Amino acid sequence: MDTSIVTLPTDFRWGATESSLSAEGSAPAADWSRWERDDRVPQSSDGAGFASDHIEDFRLAAAIGLTDVRVTAEWARLEPQPGVIDGDALDQLRYVMVAAKDAGLRPWVTLVHGTLPGWFADDEHGFADSASLDRWWSRHVDRTAEALEDLAAGWVPIDDPIGTAVRSHLLGTRPPGRTDPVVARSQVEGALEASFEGWRLLSSGDAPVMGVFGIPTIFDVTSRGNETSSATRDQLREQAGKRASEWRSVLWEPWLRALADGELAWPWRAPVDRPELAGAFDLVGLVADHPLGIHPDGTLGPYPADARVDAGGTAPLPEELGVALRAVNDRLENHDLVVAGCGVATTDDDWREEILQGIVGQVESAHADGVPVTGLFHDSLIDGYTTSGWGPVAGFTGPRGLITRDRRLKQSGRWLCQRITGSPAAAHLS
Repeated sequence: MDTSIVTLPTDFRWGATESSLSAEGSAPAADWSRWERDDRVPQSSDGAGFASDHIEDFRLAAAIGLTDVRVTAEWARLEPQPGVIDGDALDQLRYVMVAAKDAGLRPWVTLVHGTLPGWFADDEHGFADSASLDRWWSRHVDRTAEALEDLAAGWVPIDDPIGTAVRSHLLGTRPPGRTDPVVARSQVEGALEASFEGWRLLSSGDAPVMGVFGIPTIFDVTSRGNETSSATRDQLREQAGKRASEWRSVLWEPWLRALADGELAWPWRAPVDRPELAGAFDLVGLVADHPLGIHPDGTLGPYPADARVDAGGTAPLPEELGVALRAVNDRLENHDLVVAGCGVATTDDDWREEILQGIVGQVESAHADGVPVTGLFHDSLIDGYTTSGWGPVAGFTGPRGLITRDRRLKQSGRWLCQRITGSPAAAHLS
């Protein structure tokens, strides 16, 4: 199909997103900060310098044709201690939102994007404790909504609640770094419940609420070597297939089933009727730009196994985004979808442009096939601090931006500007 002739709607959202950790560096009270102090991960410093340069950053975003931005209301900055609200941090967040609007952008607010206050994650047991969820999370949602509702173009309660909990409590690649399947179950369930509770509270306002879910397509991987017998290879293939099915039942099925059927189901417990969740969220955001391979022993890796990987250990494959968009649309029956995050952690901007062209092509193709894709957010706008996807923490060695840390537009950003506006980017942006 010649995607160059596909026309997206005039109200299509072209946006950028990044976590507070990437944009501003770790908040001193965040769980990630402890890992930095213990030298478990690279220092994040001031991230992309967003705290001081956000006015210029928004101007650049608008100049290349973006219409929307997602900013994080970093909980650890707003409430560094239990019940202690930093009014200056809240005022600063309002200044950031005003600056986005002044640049002609629509600012979306994400309430949790990867990091949590250390006191909440550790002392209050995070989202696994229902009492903690009611006492602390609901207050954070209500307080932030009250402070920003006049400025927010939209809300995201939690960016990828299931995937973040899995990385934190099963894979151990994010704080607190646990690898406990029993704990992971309660944390995964709690994170999704928190996302639904955030939707319930925020939906009382006028701005749309988007649920964002990371849903890589899952493939079973077995060796094709001659070191095992045919029977053994069949057994390994069966084991890998079972593992892949288990991952799909955690990353995909619970939230999809809730939104489609009003039923919450986890592989380790019986389904529960939750009719109030049917049709939840005004928009469903997907982060699905790379597949995962599952080996018979349960380990994760890129797919295909020999694919080129980025600094975070993932192998972007735009075609899998198209698969995910259609699969979700089949289940949710024309619920508006958004590509809520896409990108690649690399110093090779030619590769970034190739991946970006493929992603946009998949969005155009899906739209042409009747899938209601209403927006695309690139992760990220400015080169900042890159955390782990399903692999190592790249820090500053795996930039993801369309614009360099010293605010020069990359060729990938120029291509996107041309695609959005139909005109070349201004020469002064280089």
